[in-house]
Amino acid sequence: MGSCEVHYDAATRTWLGPRGKEFYGPEMTLGEVTMRVLNLNADKILQHCDITGVQLTGRQLAQQGLTIERAFRQMGLQCGDVIGIAANNTSYLTGVTIAAMLCGTPINPLHPDFDQATVKYMFDITEPKLIFCDVENYEIIKAVNEKLAKPATIYLVNGRIEGVLDVWDLLREDQFIAPAAYVPCPKLNGNHTAFIVCSSGTTGMPKGVTRSHRSLICNCKNPNTYTRDTVVLSFSPLYWISGTYMLLANLLNGCKRIITHRPYSVEYLLEIVQRHQVTFLFLASHQIALLSKCQNDLPKIRAQLESVQVLIGAGSKVCKAVSQRMYDLIGNMRFVVGYGLSEMGGISKNLGGPLGSEGKVMRNVELRVLDKLRMPLGINEVGIIYGHLRYEWAGYYRNPEATKRALSPDGQWLRTGDIGYLDSEGYLYILTRDTDVFKYNNFQIYPEQIEEFILRLPGVSEACVFGVPDEVSSNLTACAVVRTPDEEGRKLTADQLRNIVERYLSSAYHIRGGIYFVDSLPKTSNDKLQRRKVPQMVKSLGIAAE
Repeated sequence: MGSCEVHYDAATRTWLGPRGKEFYGPEMTLGEVTMRVLNLNADKILQHCDITGVQLTGRQLAQQGLTIERAFRQMGLQCGDVIGIAANNTSYLTGVTIAAMLCGTPINPLHPDFDQATVKYMFDITEPKLIFCDVENYEIIKAVNEKLAKPATIYLVNGRIEGVLDVWDLLREDQFIAPAAYVPCPKLNGNHTAFIVCSSGTTGMPKGVTRSHRSLICNCKNPNTYTRDTVVLSFSPLYWISGTYMLLANLLNGCKRIITHRPYSVEYLLEIVQRHQVTFLFLASHQIALLSKCQNDLPKIRAQLESVQVLIGAGSKVCKAVSQRMYDLIGNMRFVVGYGLSEMGGISKNLGGPLGSEGKVMRNVELRVLDKLRMPLGINEVGIIYGHLRYEWAGYYRNPEATKRALSPDGQWLRTGDIGYLDSEGYLYILTRDTDVFKYNNFQIYPEQIEEFILRLPGVSEACVFGVPDEVSSNLTACAVVRTPDEEGRKLTADQLRNIVERYLSSAYHIRGGIYFVDSLPKTSNDKLQRRKVPQMVKSLGIAAE
């Protein structure tokens, strides 16, 4: 049954995505699939660094992976030991990743810009044996490592510092291993942990989310999407699941991956897409928003994006105004809004569906909507979204309490923490995080519904709606706004913001708690808005409400 329709099972109140077969059995691991694919594409250029121009073929990547793997084994690394990575996408990081997947040593990728406190918080939990970092953040990693209970060995991956080990020490073997000589590790199977990714931490410090070989193969092995002619690009380091997905799409399907460590800008994006004829582009929501705001020379931008067949936007909610502008720019069959979780991968995608929807439930995904008492709700009923865990999930790394809180009592369903509903056609709508809702006169206020209208105004760059505690009404609705750096931003007034909300939304949603103009909003390292920090920020800056 290869149906591509979403099925709603009224008896269990479950939405089921289309069914699809797995490509491999449960024993298969990422390293094994990677070696097969690299051998099949031995002479093809699979990775191209836009900055240095370094190109690597399937054979070179396989040899680097096997050579580093042998070095890992000689150091005495065991299955289950963790390898920390705090680095940008550079040419030789891929070999390190392949080696770790072959060895069965889970990879814990952190953002290269993390401060000492966040790095220490994560590495205290995961206790890596080795840490790979960049020249630029070496001092931070070194300082943290000295404070760890079990210090790791640090390797540089993008350059050299006198007296510090680097990736070329691992690759300096005179005789490269022939990829044909590779034998899979017999102890390793598909349920073992391959990556420990950081949750986005909108609710405090990040957690280490375990992802098994099997779940990542199912997410990223997709020959229909990633053909031999596909060229993928993402600006995300491995720390972001989108960065990890693009690396795995490349290694598991044999498509070409363009890497860069230059920061994102719309100009650079258009340049790199055109230069490498990128066909599959995975951008974070804020990167899409910046692209959608470029309205100056549409024919030129369209020409530069001509090679792109799929542009996915994910990470946090893409608002309607941005989606509409993206549809105008490249059409609604090339721009896709995705919704997913680090814990499970992709959950739904909106391809040409209604604006503002997260789209239809994806292949092999099952969703339920539950109320506060965990009773299942039906079509168009608003509650907390739960996703069915198809594979064994090892939970949050060394955090059984958080794991238990995230699961249904039978351990089969994961609580997303997002509030929303599904309609009769199987389209998912996310209204807000369950921690962001506040009440005004007993009405539930979903901040995103108000922001949606505020963001339409010329002169508004970013907006954050929050509740200001009030004795009578529980909360009054307030809003912090970042102006655009142009004439329209300078002219923007608080009254314009109030007026647009009053024009489109009922009285309960009107802004009664004040409007605050700020220079920036607090974000996580994933660039997700930290809504609960905004009231405190406005207070500490001493900004008067308008």
